[in-house]
Amino acid sequence: MDEHETNLFGQKNEKDTRRAISLGFMYTLPMLVNFQAEVYHDGIVRLSLMREDIPITKRLRAGFMVNTDKEYMTELKYIINKNVGIRTHYDSDMGWGIGLSLNY
Repeated sequence: MDEHETNLFGQKNEKDTRRAISLGFMYTLPMLVNFQAEVYHDGIVRLSLMREDIPITKRLRAGFMVNTDKEYMTELKYIINKNVGIRTHYDSDMGWGIGLSLNY
């Protein structure tokens, strides 16, 4: 149980017991991809790339997220009408999910 994961920089990953102060920024890259960089009070560096709402078809949207903690996420959303959608999601830590998306 004392096994510690490491991130891409070889730093100890404490994502399950994270209580930290961080300083960072987010920058929007071309194609509306968000780049986020954070430095925690104990010197851990975390970088991530994320994009939501990528149009695949008129009613189908996709999204993704990857970071240096070796976490990743993908999602698909089917738009039923302007207020309701069905979405599925895979997260490397939590697994599969499915749900109803309500927009107001």
